[in-house]
Amino acid sequence: MESAPTAPTVQLPSSKWTQTVFLFLTISILFFLGFAMMIGQSSAADIIAHWDDRRCDLDVMLSAFYYKPDDDPRSATEFTTDNYKFCVGSKTETYLKGIFGSLFEVLEKQMGAADIMTKVMTSLRQSLANIYGPFAKMMNNFFNKFQQMGALGSRIFQHLYMAMKKATGIAIASIYIGLSLQTTILNTIDFIINVIMIVLYIMIALSVIFFFPILPVMAMVYLAVNGIEKLAPGRTGAMGQIFCFDKSTSVILQSGVAQTINEIKVGDILRDGQTVEAVVQLMGPLSPLYVIDGVEVSGDHRIWSPLTKQWIFVKYHPNAYKSLKNPDYLWTLITSNREIPVQGQHTNLRFADWEEIPDTDENAKLWDRIVTDLLGQAPNAKPPMNAPVLSGGLFVKKFQSGWVPISMIQQGDWIMGEKRWTKVIGVCIRQSVGGIGQKESRITDGVWIKEINSLKEWYHSSKASDQHPWVGYQLLTDEGIFQIRGLSSGDILVRDFTEVGWWRLPETYTRVEKGMSKA
Repeated sequence: MESAPTAPTVQLPSSKWTQTVFLFLTISILFFLGFAMMIGQSSAADIIAHWDDRRCDLDVMLSAFYYKPDDDPRSATEFTTDNYKFCVGSKTETYLKGIFGSLFEVLEKQMGAADIMTKVMTSLRQSLANIYGPFAKMMNNFFNKFQQMGALGSRIFQHLYMAMKKATGIAIASIYIGLSLQTTILNTIDFIINVIMIVLYIMIALSVIFFFPILPVMAMVYLAVNGIEKLAPGRTGAMGQIFCFDKSTSVILQSGVAQTINEIKVGDILRDGQTVEAVVQLMGPLSPLYVIDGVEVSGDHRIWSPLTKQWIFVKYHPNAYKSLKNPDYLWTLITSNREIPVQGQHTNLRFADWEEIPDTDENAKLWDRIVTDLLGQAPNAKPPMNAPVLSGGLFVKKFQSGWVPISMIQQGDWIMGEKRWTKVIGVCIRQSVGGIGQKESRITDGVWIKEINSLKEWYHSSKASDQHPWVGYQLLTDEGIFQIRGLSSGDILVRDFTEVGWWRLPETYTRVEKGMSKA
C-alpha cells in the first residue's frame, strides 16, 4: 500500500535574521531623521525669512509647526492648521483664477462695450426724445382738434340723421295722405259709377218699357238720317276719309309711264296734259281705306263712274271694298284740271284731286264765301287770286327746337299754334303763279292773316301780287292755325292749308256739291 503524501517543509527565517533587519531599518530611519534635521536647520532661516513666498510649499506645509515664531500665541498645531487652510484657499483661488480669469476678462470687456452701447442708446434716446417732444406736442394739439372736429361732425351727423328721420316721417305721412286721397277718390268714383249704373238700369228699364211705342219713330229717324247722308255725303266723315291715296298708287304721266304718287313732283305733266300744282302728304287715316281695281284710296274720294256719267264716292262704287292696310302716311295731288289719272290693275281710273272745284272765278268766289261763312265773317269784296302758299324761308316755332324754316317741318312735328302747341298732320308743297314779297319772305294773297292776341277778323294781304311763278309750302295742323315769323309785320298767325280747319271740311262738302255735279 502506498503511504499518504506528506506536505513540504517550509523553512521560516530564523529570529536572528529578523532582528538584523529590524536593526537596519531603525538605524536608517534615525539616519534619515538626522539628515532631515540637519537640512532643516540649514534652510529654516531662509524659509522664515521668505515665509510669505515659501509657506505654501509642500514640505513647509507639512512641517509648518517647526517654523512657528516664538511670539505667536497659537500652538504649533493651530499654527500648522491655519497655515494649511491658508495655503489650500490660496491655491484654490489661484487655480480658479487661472481657469476663469480669461472668461472674466472677456466678460469684463463685453460689459465695458455694453456700457458704451448703453451710453450711446441713452444719448440716442435723449436725442429722439428731444425730437419727438415738440412733434408729440404738435400732434397732440392736432389730435385734440381732430377729436373736437370728430365730436362736432358726430353731432352734425346726428342732427342730419334726425332731420332725415323727420323727412322720412313726412314722406311716409305724405304717402299715407296720398293713399287716403286715392281711396277717397276711388270711393267717390265708385259711388258715382254706382249712381250712374242705377240711372242706366232705370233708363234701360224705361227703354224696354217704352221701346215698342217709339219703334215707328226710330224707323222714321233712321230713314231721315240715311237720306241726309245721301244728300249731304261727308258730313259725318273724319279727316282720314278726305281725298287721299296710298303711296303705292300709280299716277299716269304724259309719257304714258306710271309713277307712284309719293314720287310725283310739283310741275310734273300728267296723262291729259294737266300740271301737278301741289303735292300733299298727310298722316295715316282715321278710317279704313277702300280698294278699287287695286288702288287703295279713302272712301270719300270722288271717282268718275262711266256707267252713271257722274262723280261718285269711292265707298259707293260697286267694285270697292274695305282695305286691311293702315299706312302711316297718305298722299294726294292738286292738278290744273282737278283730275288725277290713275292706273288700276285692269283699267285706268279718273279721280278728283284735293280741291275738286274747277279753277274758275265763280268757284273761287264760292269757296271764299264758304270760308268766310264758317269763320263767322263777312265775305270779301274781292276774292284772292292765288291759293294760300308760304315761302320755305319763313319760320315756324318748333317744339324744343325754336324757330326753324317751314321747309324743315315734317308730319308729326309740334309747332306753336295760336296759344298752344299744335301737331302738324300734313305738309303741302304747292306752286303759285304770283306772290307778295321777296324770295325768303314771300306769301300769296290767299293766306289768311291775323295779329297775335288780336280781336280783329282774319284778312288777306291787301298788297298787290306779282306774276312770278314760285313754289312754296303750307301746313295742315290739328288746330288749323299756326304762327310764322319772317314777314315785315313781325310774328303773326296764319290759317293752315284747309283754311277752315280739317274738322270743318265735311261741312264744305254740301256747299260744293253743286259745282262737283258738272263733269
